[in-house]
Amino acid sequence: AGGRYRHKKEGYLAPLDPNFGGCCRTVTDENGGYSLRTVKPGAYPWPNGVNDW
Repeated sequence: AGGRYRHKKEGYLAPLDPNFGGCCRTVTDENGGYSLRTVKPGAYPWPNGVNDW
């Protein structure tokens, strides 16, 4: 929720969300269909500039 990722080079000071690992595993049905339920990401702590996405 705070925009922090579980990565060894992540240096942002926001706390990690204990309920979100950033990955998933799923199984498809007989037709290849699947569903995934996730969370809406929070704001990313970045000073947006003219060339930022």
